[in-house]
Amino acid sequence: MAMASSIKMRNSADNMDVVAQDQSFADCIAEGSHFEGATLTRVTFTDCDLYWASFFMAELTDVTFERCDLRGSDFKEAKMRNCRFLSCDVGDDALGGKT
Repeated sequence: MAMASSIKMRNSADNMDVVAQDQSFADCIAEGSHFEGATLTRVTFTDCDLYWASFFMAELTDVTFERCDLRGSDFKEAKMRNCRFLSCDVGDDALGGKT
């Protein structure tokens, strides 16, 4: 049974320090959203636009990103356990290499 979501899935949403589990998001637009310090457990993002989203220092456990736009997304210092990135667009870095 899925819990009610406390994540705001829209452009530049502030989801700092949010705690969410057993959630699924599909076809959402969350460009530039902030998930800094968030704790996400068993969360699935499918066909989501997370361009320039920040997961800085987030804790991601059993999180799946499927066919998501993750170009420019920040996962610095994130703790990731059993996470999957399936057919996602990660784009190129500033030097033209894959991120």
